[in-house]
Amino acid sequence: MRTSVQEDRLLVVSDIHMGNLLHRPRKAFSQFVQFAFENRYSVCLNGDGIDIAQLSMSQLNADLSPSLPLLSRFRSVGRSVYYTVGNHDIALEHFLSDVGGMQVVPFLNVRSGDRRIRVEHGHMYDEMFLKHPWLYFQIMSIGKLAIGVSPGVYDALHRFMVGMLGMVEGVPRFFRRKVGTEELEAPPGIPGERQCFGLAAQSVGLRGFDVVTFGHTHIPGKVEFEFGTTYFNTGAWFAGPWCLAIHRGNTWFGPVADLTTDGDPFPIDGGDASGELGS
Repeated sequence: MRTSVQEDRLLVVSDIHMGNLLHRPRKAFSQFVQFAFENRYSVCLNGDGIDIAQLSMSQLNADLSPSLPLLSRFRSVGRSVYYTVGNHDIALEHFLSDVGGMQVVPFLNVRSGDRRIRVEHGHMYDEMFLKHPWLYFQIMSIGKLAIGVSPGVYDALHRFMVGMLGMVEGVPRFFRRKVGTEELEAPPGIPGERQCFGLAAQSVGLRGFDVVTFGHTHIPGKVEFEFGTTYFNTGAWFAGPWCLAIHRGNTWFGPVADLTTDGDPFPIDGGDASGELGS
């Protein structure tokens, strides 16, 4: 298993959740894969690409069919498709290794130009997932029932649970501050995202990474830490997915729709790009 790679051109997206009844953007995803292929990018699907936890087999077949043949062609033209495993698809790890030539890894350390980039789904920094896995999986089961009712019910439940988890996780931090126990100062975070993910991105960045990108939270955003690391979260494909594009260490960050509609931010025929672009 190779977790350290060199990539001049790489697109990172997360949380596609193919096979979930709420997943609808199969045309948008196939257009994204076509864009990556035509513009000579490798691709990293950063976790929860296939949703085994809330799976419909008929939905999965419909979601995969348009894009799988093209994904399988990347290796033949010298490019790669990486799949970092998330919490909704960990049971499919061995199956995914043989589908579409995808390289399945727990995380990815990317060297691009003179920059080091860490790509990881992020669920291993989720305090509720780590400390109370039984409760976490109960919540996912309730979510599956909510999906069967309607997308609106699921969205409302998801927002409620994110808020509740944030409150629960904040209590011990508040207590530690009150009794004078030493604690790291919380870094600035992506609005709406629980504090544990900003702290994790900060910790990973301090290990020598210029860029850290997670998925998992379904909340797209960008944070620049004072010590120089930039943290991206590419959100989810339920609505308005975002993408991190990398070209020789330079980055563009924005909605997938902007990428496929407006064109390549790093056109190969336009010479070497420089600097930070996008949102």
